[in-house]
Amino acid sequence: MSANNKIKAGEWFERAKHDLESVKLIVNANGYADTAVVLLQQAVEKYLKGYLIGKGWKLIKTHNLKQLLDEAIKYNSQFGNFHDLAIDLTEYYIEEKYPYSKVLVSLEEVKENYEAVKELLKIIGEE
Repeated sequence: MSANNKIKAGEWFERAKHDLESVKLIVNANGYADTAVVLLQQAVEKYLKGYLIGKGWKLIKTHNLKQLLDEAIKYNSQFGNFHDLAIDLTEYYIEEKYPYSKVLVSLEEVKENYEAVKELLKIIGEE
């Protein structure tokens, strides 16, 4: 990893950490699941983008976690274990951001996804 890519990746990781810590605060306070899941998706998106940028990947604008995961698999096949998580969080992100959502996430689902994200972060090396 070049020094410049390392700095850029670190900036993404720092922002992702803010989102992830906010999710933890919301969950611990029995707060709003819809807000927590949007922040959880954003945390994963930023961690994956940071990871990929650290590998020299050129940033693309997307919120699709499966697309980002497919890129990450090129560097580490273990990311393949998280396709379901990526699909679920992307769907929640799209649906829960706006009123009249067809998909309603529970705080329990957010907790389960949060635990899965912690496993994903072990691969990225940032927790």
